[in-house]
Amino acid sequence: MRDPAEIRTEKGTSIIVIISRSFFIAYFIFFAFALFYNLLPKAELEYSWLIYIIILYACGERFYTVFMKRGIDLTFSFPLLFAIYMLNFVSLLLRAQETVPLINRAEHFTSFILVGYVTWVFFLQYLPQKVWREHPYYTALIVLSVTSLIGVGNEIMELMMDTLLKTQFVGEHFDTSLDLLMNTLGTGLFLAVRLILGTTENKK
Repeated sequence: MRDPAEIRTEKGTSIIVIISRSFFIAYFIFFAFALFYNLLPKAELEYSWLIYIIILYACGERFYTVFMKRGIDLTFSFPLLFAIYMLNFVSLLLRAQETVPLINRAEHFTSFILVGYVTWVFFLQYLPQKVWREHPYYTALIVLSVTSLIGVGNEIMELMMDTLLKTQFVGEHFDTSLDLLMNTLGTGLFLAVRLILGTTENKK
C-alpha cells in the first residue's frame, strides 16, 4: 500500500495537506454559519474566537511555507492541527470550560505536543547540528522556554479578548494555571520522547 505522504500533486503539495485544507475550509464555513444563523445556541461560539483561530491557522500555513522552502516537511502537522481544532469545537459545543474541564485540558496538552514539535524542528534547522548532537538537553531547554512563552502569550490573548470583547475564554479559579501546566506537560512529553529517540539514534 502506498504511503499517503508520498502522494503529491505536480507542484509537490502532499495530498494530506490538500485534504486537511479542505477540512479546515469546511470547518470555518460551518463555524461562521453556526454563528450567523445561531444553529448551536447552547454552544460558546463567538465571532472573536473564529477570527482568532483563523489567524492561528494562517500562521500555521505561513510556518509550513517557510519550512518547506528550507526543505523541512511539516505535512503531518496539518491533520494533527485539525484534530486539535475539532477538539476545541467539541469543547465549545459542550461548554467544557464550565461542564467538562478535562476536555479543555486535553486541548492544551495536545496543542503543545504540536507546538513543541514545530519549535523543535525550527531550532534543529537554525542551530548548528553540533549543538543537537552534543547538547540535546540544551536544545530541549530552548524549546521548552519558547513554548512556555507561547503558552503565556495565548493566555494573555484570551484575557485581552475577555476584557475588550466581553468574551469568557478565561475560566474561573485555577483555569489559567492548569492550562499552563498542561501546555508544559504536552511539550514535556514530546521532548521526552524525542530525547529518548535521539539517544537511541546516536547509539546506533
